Amino acid sequence: MTAIDPHAAAPASPAGRAPTFDARRPGAPRIPLRPSLALHCAVALGAGMAAAAVWTALAPWLGNGRTLPLVVAFLAACGLAAVAWRRTQPAIIEIGPDSFAAYSRAGVRMVEGRLTGASQWGGSLLALAINAGTRRATVLVAADAAGRDAFRDLAVRARCAAGR
Repeated sequence: MTAIDPHAAAPASPAGRAPTFDARRPGAPRIPLRPSLALHCAVALGAGMAAAAVWTALAPWLGNGRTLPLVVAFLAACGLAAVAWRRTQPAIIEIGPDSFAAYSRAGVRMVEGRLTGASQWGGSLLALAINAGTRRATVLVAADAAGRDAFRDLAVRARCAAGR
């Protein structure tokens, strides 16, 4: 049995299966993404502030001894939610002239559809709105998740694709 490298690039087909036709569209580059330190810090800071708010709200009524286990449980729930969020983040984005696809670290296609909008704030965050059939998904891409040139290329392609 061979070991699977979790940091390896995603295979060309979902879940590593050999399809009868190539799911990849010609001319659609794949942009690999790293975990974003900025987004992880924002999630941790938000959880910390929320825990402080829970402490501030409950400590006057329950006392410090009874509030501490509740705050620890709240932080644990926030940690589990952060881990679940981390698992839903794409590892590879493929953006073509008429389509968008995001793949997980295992190579499974997470979302596929057409870009319906793109917004960029301050050159550090790109929010991509994807119309995936009957549902709509949003993919956040931080500037530190991709290289500087790859992020700029993704922003330009997203703006061009969304303007159609």
